[in-house]
Amino acid sequence: MIHDSHKYGVITELRCAAELIKRDWHVALPVLQSSAIDLIAYRDDRFVKIQVKSSISIKHNVAVVCKDFSKYENCDYIIMYDVYNRRWFIFEFKELKDVKQIALSPRKYSRNCDNWDLIR
Repeated sequence: MIHDSHKYGVITELRCAAELIKRDWHVALPVLQSSAIDLIAYRDDRFVKIQVKSSISIKHNVAVVCKDFSKYENCDYIIMYDVYNRRWFIFEFKELKDVKQIALSPRKYSRNCDNWDLIR
């Protein structure tokens, strides 16, 4: 298991890129780690900017991500990976712009759980 959060973040970004490529998106990774955009995906003459996050803690068997999502206002989507349950949660930025913490529950966010069709 990788304990360096930077390395783990890069691995999660690459996993997300692989999921997008499987779904016929072309993916570019910005060179700068300090960028608010982790991936740029292109398909059908459209670009989307994506921020990728992974769960950092777990409460009651539900992964929790604590972030001030408002700082990612230049992104179209925020995609989060629940490392404990191996699920992806896909959100449009506008759904999370005022959120500081989110519990990645498939019950609460069934529409967002592993639903890659949300990226249009």
